[in-house]
Amino acid sequence: MCSFGSPSIPAHTSLLAHHNAMAAASFLFLIILHAAVVPSVDSARDISNGTCFPADRVALLSFKDAITSDPRHLLVSWQQGHHDCCRWSGVTCSRRTGHVVKLDLGDRRPPEGVFIGAIGQHSLRGQVSSSLLALRGSLRYLDLGGNLLLGDAMAMPGFLGSLQSLTYLNLSYMGFYGKVPPQLGNLSKLLVLDIQSTHLYSKDISWLPRLRSLEYLNLALINLTGVSDWVHKVNALPNLVVLNLRYCKLCAPSSLLHHNLTVLEELNLDSNPFDSPVAPQWFWDATSLRSLKLGGCGLSGTFPDEVGNLTLLETFDLSGNNIKRIIPGTLQNLCNLRSLYLDYSNISVDISEVIQKIPNCSWRNLQELTLAYNNITGTTLNFVSNLTSLRKLDVSDNQLSGSVPVEIGRLANLTELYLGKNEFAGVISENHFIGLMNLKSIDLSYNNLELIIDSRWVPPFNLHLAWFTSCHLGPQFPKWLRWHKSIGWLDISNTGLVGKIPDWFWTTFSDAIILAISLNQLSGELPPSLEFMSVIGISMHSNQLTGLIPKLPRKLELLDMSRNSFSGFAPSFQTPDLEVLVLFSNSITGTIPSSICRLRRLRILDLSNNLLSGEIPDCGGKDLKNQNSSINNPSRVNSVGYLSLKTVLLSNNSLSSGFPLLLRQCPSLVFLSLAQNKFTGQLPTWISESMPHLVMLRLRSNKFSGHIPNQIMELGVLSILDLSNNNFSGDIPQYLEKLKVLTGTTTPFNENPFEEYFWDEHHSAYMGPSDDSLSVVIKGQVLEYRKNVIYLMSIDLSCNSLSGEIPEELSSLSGLINLNLSSNLLSGNIPYKIGNLRSLESFDLSKNRLGGEIPQGLTNLTYLSYLNLSYNNLSGRIPSGHQLDILKTDDPASMYIGNPGLCGYPVPRECSGPRRDPPTSKDSARWSENGLFQMDFLLGSIVGFVAGIWLIFCGLLFMKRWRYDYFGLLDELYDRLYVISVVTWRKWFRSTYVH
Repeated sequence: MCSFGSPSIPAHTSLLAHHNAMAAASFLFLIILHAAVVPSVDSARDISNGTCFPADRVALLSFKDAITSDPRHLLVSWQQGHHDCCRWSGVTCSRRTGHVVKLDLGDRRPPEGVFIGAIGQHSLRGQVSSSLLALRGSLRYLDLGGNLLLGDAMAMPGFLGSLQSLTYLNLSYMGFYGKVPPQLGNLSKLLVLDIQSTHLYSKDISWLPRLRSLEYLNLALINLTGVSDWVHKVNALPNLVVLNLRYCKLCAPSSLLHHNLTVLEELNLDSNPFDSPVAPQWFWDATSLRSLKLGGCGLSGTFPDEVGNLTLLETFDLSGNNIKRIIPGTLQNLCNLRSLYLDYSNISVDISEVIQKIPNCSWRNLQELTLAYNNITGTTLNFVSNLTSLRKLDVSDNQLSGSVPVEIGRLANLTELYLGKNEFAGVISENHFIGLMNLKSIDLSYNNLELIIDSRWVPPFNLHLAWFTSCHLGPQFPKWLRWHKSIGWLDISNTGLVGKIPDWFWTTFSDAIILAISLNQLSGELPPSLEFMSVIGISMHSNQLTGLIPKLPRKLELLDMSRNSFSGFAPSFQTPDLEVLVLFSNSITGTIPSSICRLRRLRILDLSNNLLSGEIPDCGGKDLKNQNSSINNPSRVNSVGYLSLKTVLLSNNSLSSGFPLLLRQCPSLVFLSLAQNKFTGQLPTWISESMPHLVMLRLRSNKFSGHIPNQIMELGVLSILDLSNNNFSGDIPQYLEKLKVLTGTTTPFNENPFEEYFWDEHHSAYMGPSDDSLSVVIKGQVLEYRKNVIYLMSIDLSCNSLSGEIPEELSSLSGLINLNLSSNLLSGNIPYKIGNLRSLESFDLSKNRLGGEIPQGLTNLTYLSYLNLSYNNLSGRIPSGHQLDILKTDDPASMYIGNPGLCGYPVPRECSGPRRDPPTSKDSARWSENGLFQMDFLLGSIVGFVAGIWLIFCGLLFMKRWRYDYFGLLDELYDRLYVISVVTWRKWFRSTYVH
């Protein structure tokens, strides 16, 4: 079922929840450092007459020339005619010397916890020009951070290590790839170095100790695998105040009994795979620490008592470790504690035990407490009334029950309240919110809560994020929501709402990012236009909405209006950023609008189960028909404007014409379903060339005809091939062994192209056709598969006019789960090696013209749960053993009905001659290796017999002694037999006479 709300997310994703707090503190620290980095900018004597040096201006213009895209218009003021470059945006000059000392072009918005499509949209694009070297004598501050596209997957330029006047360098999140240049060690004056980024690595950080003045170091996300001496390298930086090494793949730190980090205040080692017990000699004696983050490090065991020495500690993150009820008792000494993160820690105790471990002396100071995803039980949250400074409380995804205490309403400082995915019950009223003046985020989803709030109530807060999924808000639309005009994410799915969506809903939330109102009983028509909205994700599936789909917001990326009663599209369907369009199970009539060709970013299109007719727009596919170009050439793909489609589901409509030429422009297509339409004609031979990544090709129940192209067998990752119920003729295609996923020689597709999602640091919202179903004829019945269809390995060619023999290569598809070749004109024998299909669960060859015996190898199919060989010309004894003896126990004979030549159980006709024991597995393997074994054995026996007879005959003929001995032996044998017979005869008759 498509869930749009707050599903469970992995521990490492939840850990990103704490990054924003870290980023805010670090940003404040950087501002303070910045004041120290360039003090002369504002205080020095102005002797430069307000103009920059020509050489500096030339260097900056050269830098601009290397920039190919500037979405934020940072460089608009950088013009050749504007001679005073000191007044250009992002440029600061020294008032004393006139030289450029500061270049600030960074994007402060963190790339984590943002919505799909937002990453990189404000980034500069191009290259970092070496013209900056002209500023090496003066430039002290360089910030290019956050420009994700400026790195453009290139190596970080080593020439930056020549800017030896730098005291501040921020190259974070710039999209650089490869090795961190060791030339950075030349920047001996650096106070701040921030190069955190994915796709960078370093196997040697011996350059780091040369930065002796460093106070702030951020190497987060850089792969430092194999750097075993990282502790000693960091220990050589005595002035370090902030150290961030999260997600660096570090090994567990060694002893730090004698360290130089005497002024270290912030240490972030989140999400490094230490996977070890907590060592007693780590950072516990770094008593200057104010923030210690060890989330997601795989730590276990008892924390040492030395933790209590960190009396200055304000932020302590132990989330994502295996604490198992062992919360450090010495936390009681941490009276300055303000943020405590224990989520994803496998605590599994009552909530009261957890609260007892929180230091009483810090209760009035505690601002953040996260206990999510811990299997914590209990029935009370009354303790929160004592946490008067609390700003964030997260106890989501536990087993807490009972009612939500009204005392929560006294927490005037509370900004984030997450109670979702528990077993809370009862009523939530305005009294729960009466004192929450600063509340910004709330999650009450997936509980058994009922919100009873007076429609005239005016909330004292203004929500930004709100999740009420599966709470009871209805039946009337809650009017108090209209006061929250700053909402960015609102989820009121499955809340019992009935009736029409009020007009104020669209205007009130016109600036929202995500709106979810699915799984209700909302009815009526939508406004004719929603273009005025800024929303990028709308989910309103599973309602009773009617009318036309309106003109949509221009920035919309994801739309799910499935399972309603919409009848068609608005005249103009223009959403250039749309990535997911899910409209299945409506009543949409007419044709697919040609405007869909302009949706070049569209990845998922699901229009199945509607009333669509006519042709699919070719979107220029006819122009490609005669082109002989390689799809795998990226430059060629970009030049002809290929589509981004990965999933196309158009089944159960009345679409017609030949195989859609639109698909010729879809080189990324993974899932294709055109089933249950009126398509005609032959399949093109370009399917494998134009769509090389197809995992599912589903064309069942159409009017396709002609031969099945052999080129389809070039689809190496294909796992679902359904061409059933068409008019295909000719032989089954050869080269089946090229279907590498089905042969088990290639890893199956393991991503889900059926859904896309948004996420922030607390929630995920999935949107896509994962709630749509695909019918598959398997095991003699029509089963509905949803997103789990990606695990099915199936070939269905049934209900066609295919002839010829079943290819022997079919036996190589060892990964097949379902094979259906029924209702064709196939002849010949069942392949003897059919027993190689060890994964087969459903096997149907019924209603063909197959002859010969049933292979004994069928007994090797231990997973088989459905078999149908009925209505063929099969003969001989039916094999038995293993799985075959327990199939269809209610009527086993029905599997073989219509084959009068078959005999043995379970059909009535008995077989003549003794029943042969089934061969052992060793025999079966040997016989299946060589089908001529029986013939070889028979010929060998005859040759051996003849050779033996001739050996004896020749010996008697040519050897006189042999002849004397042979005939003498016969005479002696004759005499012995004569005497025995005479004695026995007389004894018998004498005995009879006496009686």
